Amino acid sequence: MEIRFFVSGTPVTLTRDWLLGGMKLVTARGSIWLQHPLNPFTHFSFSLTKSWKKEIDGHTVVVEKSRPMLAAGLRQQSYMVYVNGELVATSTGY
Repeated sequence: MEIRFFVSGTPVTLTRDWLLGGMKLVTARGSIWLQHPLNPFTHFSFSLTKSWKKEIDGHTVVVEKSRPMLAAGLRQQSYMVYVNGELVATSTGY
């Protein structure tokens, strides 16, 4: 899954690997991991909503992921991306 958005004119891509669960923000300067596939908390969680807050070019980027309660690994999840508190992108996928 990929979500493309801009932070102060800089293109950013939120990517998530559906197989291993790794999720990161990719910019021209590099990648910022939100969920690393080798971290056990990437695969085991009882929370229905997770949130990550990162800084890109002096701007606050918040990524929120919501998952359904039943059979969460087999159903689509919702993603919302905020830049400086403003919703800039949404998506649903694996």
